[in-house]
Amino acid sequence: ASSAKSKKKTLDKIQANAVEKPQIREPTLTFNFLPMEKLPPPVLPFDDVSFSFSGKPADFLYDKLSLAVDMDSRVALVGPNGCGKSTLVKLMSGELAATRGTIKVHPKLRMSKYHQHSADVLEPDETPLGFMRKRFPPETLLKEWNLPRNEEHWRQFLTSFGFNTRQQTSPIGLMSDGQKSRLVFAMLAMKPSGILLLDEPTNHLDLDAVSGLAKA
Repeated sequence: ASSAKSKKKTLDKIQANAVEKPQIREPTLTFNFLPMEKLPPPVLPFDDVSFSFSGKPADFLYDKLSLAVDMDSRVALVGPNGCGKSTLVKLMSGELAATRGTIKVHPKLRMSKYHQHSADVLEPDETPLGFMRKRFPPETLLKEWNLPRNEEHWRQFLTSFGFNTRQQTSPIGLMSDGQKSRLVFAMLAMKPSGILLLDEPTNHLDLDAVSGLAKA
């Protein structure tokens, strides 16, 4: 009896301090990037690429860099500030040209890029719904990518990026930095891309948006 009482006391103490088993959190945002016709690799090859902003070999940030990126590549650039991550992305996108060597982008490759100044293209007085319609006219989408769009399509599309009915028709200038980032991603997802270049894409995103982006 004494042993049973002791065990019961121990069990009561355990139950009093027990916590509920945590639930796995599923992302509520479902980012979706349109697929593009697969191109044979490599679609973005670097051949002995050297680069410096001054053009002088003594200042080379990259020297004799050879790599190849294709449409199945998943590459993360990791390093301290100032080591040249954004510069490499700009070489990939064509914003910068190699000082030496060649970067041969496949002629049919379409690239999309996200960077910290991407939100600057948004129009503060426009609404997300109006901005997307203006940026991607329905006739252009139908002609170039065979994507029929009407009012319902646009609303469903923006809803998947976390914009409710009221936010879709509110001025972009009133949105948070995170909402503006999501609207930029909606722009990137509007047309098919073979390669997505993402330069610090999670800076203003909340946990749900980061999970949705990683899943996409």
